[in-house]
Amino acid sequence: MKIDDAGLDAKAGELEFGDAEILRRKAFLEFGEPDALHLRRVHATLNQHAEDFIRGFYAHLYAFEETRRLLPEAEGLLQLQRTQSAYFQGLTAGDYGRDYFEHRLRVGFVHQRVGLAPEWYLGAYAKYLSGLLPTISGHFGDDRDGFIATMRAFIKVVLLDMGLAIDAYIQARDKTILGLKNYAELVFDSMHDGILVLSPELRIESCNRRFLDLLGEDSAVPLNRPLAEVLRADDLDAAIRAVLRGGTAVRDRIFSLQLVRRRTQSRARITLKRVCLGDQGDRALMVIEEISHEEWLRLQAEERLARNEALLRQAQAVARIGSWRIEPEGPDPEALEWSEETYRLFGIPAGTRVTYADFLARVHPEDRERVGAAWEAALGGRPYVVEHRIEIDGETRWLEERAEFCRDAEGQLHWAIGTVQDITERKHTDGRIERLAYYDTLTELPNRSYFGENLKKKLARARAQGHPLALLFIDVDRFKDINDTQGHQAGDRVLAEVARRFRDTMRQDELLARLGGDEFVVIAEDTDRQGAETIALRLLAAMRKPVGVRSTDFQLGASIGIAVYPDDATSAQNLIKHADIAMYRAKAGGGGHCFYNPDMGERLRRDLELAQRFGQALGNNQLQLHYQPKVLIGDGALAGAEALLRWQDPEWGWVSPADFLPIIEERGMTVRLGEWVLAEACRQLCAWRDAGLPLPPRVAINVSARQIDEKDFAARALAIIDAAGLTPSHFEIELTESSMMRDPHCAMEVTQALVDAGFAFAIDDFGTGYSSLSYLKRFPVHTLKIDRSFVRDMLENGNDHGIVRTIIAMAQNLGLTPLAEGVEDARQAECLHALGCVEAQGFHFGHPLPAVDFAETWLRPPCLATAL
Repeated sequence: MKIDDAGLDAKAGELEFGDAEILRRKAFLEFGEPDALHLRRVHATLNQHAEDFIRGFYAHLYAFEETRRLLPEAEGLLQLQRTQSAYFQGLTAGDYGRDYFEHRLRVGFVHQRVGLAPEWYLGAYAKYLSGLLPTISGHFGDDRDGFIATMRAFIKVVLLDMGLAIDAYIQARDKTILGLKNYAELVFDSMHDGILVLSPELRIESCNRRFLDLLGEDSAVPLNRPLAEVLRADDLDAAIRAVLRGGTAVRDRIFSLQLVRRRTQSRARITLKRVCLGDQGDRALMVIEEISHEEWLRLQAEERLARNEALLRQAQAVARIGSWRIEPEGPDPEALEWSEETYRLFGIPAGTRVTYADFLARVHPEDRERVGAAWEAALGGRPYVVEHRIEIDGETRWLEERAEFCRDAEGQLHWAIGTVQDITERKHTDGRIERLAYYDTLTELPNRSYFGENLKKKLARARAQGHPLALLFIDVDRFKDINDTQGHQAGDRVLAEVARRFRDTMRQDELLARLGGDEFVVIAEDTDRQGAETIALRLLAAMRKPVGVRSTDFQLGASIGIAVYPDDATSAQNLIKHADIAMYRAKAGGGGHCFYNPDMGERLRRDLELAQRFGQALGNNQLQLHYQPKVLIGDGALAGAEALLRWQDPEWGWVSPADFLPIIEERGMTVRLGEWVLAEACRQLCAWRDAGLPLPPRVAINVSARQIDEKDFAARALAIIDAAGLTPSHFEIELTESSMMRDPHCAMEVTQALVDAGFAFAIDDFGTGYSSLSYLKRFPVHTLKIDRSFVRDMLENGNDHGIVRTIIAMAQNLGLTPLAEGVEDARQAECLHALGCVEAQGFHFGHPLPAVDFAETWLRPPCLATAL
């Protein structure tokens, strides 16, 4: 226990024991020089026994947990014992002036600081006195007067020490209480909500700073004023009095307040609670949280929404969903008891006797066997849920049957009760969504997803049967000229015409699909090289006639690459790859068709060189990110930005992402590239922030399928963002449908981890790939990005318009934000806004821009952009 600490000196000095106070305390204890003389006379005798006493004293302290835990280890204990010996010797040293008082006060502060409670402090003194009593008694022998005088002196000096120790304890406690009081008052005044305490007469007894701010009071505190003179609200006084009478506390009740001094009204969320302040009786504690105008509008909207939901629930309760019942032990064992709505759904007059056989006769012939099997399975204990078709007046309708069967211990049917619901519209919607997933909306051909699944199935069948299979990879020649000169809308019309011509050439067992852009494929079962060449010649012949676009004829052509199983490849991936290589060789030769052979290495060489150059650019930080704005269609406000990768090779110039992204993905570089993109986006956000610019609400980062397949992708992404001093809430992850569905379970696990960490999640190019609705419902999606191919022609093409409308409605029903890509003019934007689309991006709103240009255009103040 160190007692020479400067802080302890300061504490001791705060008690300010002057000479007069020292004399007063001694006088009250009747402690004078004679007492000091008595103590000095036994000082030498007590010192002879000091060592033994100290050992016994500390043995006593060690016997109790409360004092033992305050003692140091062996080495420190020796020092403490010496200090304690000196302390006890000071009692009989005979110097009881200012230094003695200050020394004793410092010791008291030490004991208080280390946690020695007063009862243990007093107990130690009791041990001291009782332990020395035999020694003192032996010293005086038969000198009874000397013994009594000396013990009186001992008692006085010990009580003097105890008084000083108690002073130290009280002073420390008072400072602690004062500190807590100041802290409580600081917290009270720092609360975000207004707080006040009301007397039973509803007078203000105390309030905090925030309450004064709400009232507009600058200095005068309205203490003891009636609450009604400060603020009023209908039913507020009654609510407070009810709480004071012991009623239930009021929590977050909204009142319309009239602030008397401001002469204004505002809305606030008020909490009332009865509190008891010691013996002063009950008081009312009122907490006032002011409601902003914006929040009030939101609350009103929520209230309207709640009313609408209640109306919807009521409408569902009275919705006409048919019901039926059968009771084999009833008065008519074979009859089905139908409700009026069930009769209407089946197109049978109400009241007509209907048996199970009659019901089955109304089921579509192709569905009867399945319905009968479901009924038999239900009789065996399985759930009865079956969908089937019926025909009414030449119209096919879909119905869903559900039922509960009650059977006895022997399995005999007691009764069955079920419902029947018209699900025709749902079936049509499912069909439209399935078509979106598997078919290209522009050409109505199977899309890439359908092609991929079908190729695997047909390849497995060819392998099992020992038959050949041909794959033709088709690229339309000179199609880019139409896009560049006539625009994308004209280009889409040309693609639709090309697809029609190709479709007309197809034969049985030949599947035509569109992969995207101007690329098509044909799968031909049981077809060798000769048969594949015949197909290629048919396709080329279909392209001989020019295609007319806006009074201009374009002579197109086709480059066709052919790979045949099993000669050219044995897997679907390699078959596609080799047909693609052959197609590029055909295109290099001016079009026509070309069979794959192993010597076709030029394309591979180019790919390798591109991959090498890209790897160097990535390693040397020569890549760039451009940023395209995402806007709120309603007011054009910035809703975010998409980070888009750009590469300018020193020799090749600008290289299109369409050229290098597939290659780097094939070369396994997407993971490294993805981390660079995220790190560069973080760097740019920090640069904007350091320049004092407001940041975009979110920056969208495109993530590849290979990245999302990495189990630790979420952890690595979080590490990059954390190192930059940012949070995941600054970013949105974009994943295409095809990437998402390559391994749905892995993608779901990774995206859930990202969303849990704070990322937003968007599905890119929605409608062009395949996404099962069951997975879409389970993915933690925030945004659906409608592919530009649907937006482009939605004003002229009814199918595209319907698809866009369907996707927007589906997003709204799933609680997602729809975002339209490729918006190029105001008419598209207006139509999208009318359909309920929330966000958009495209040339109409802004091109992708380098970071400096983006900041000058979209971030404010623009003058700061020059600092980047």
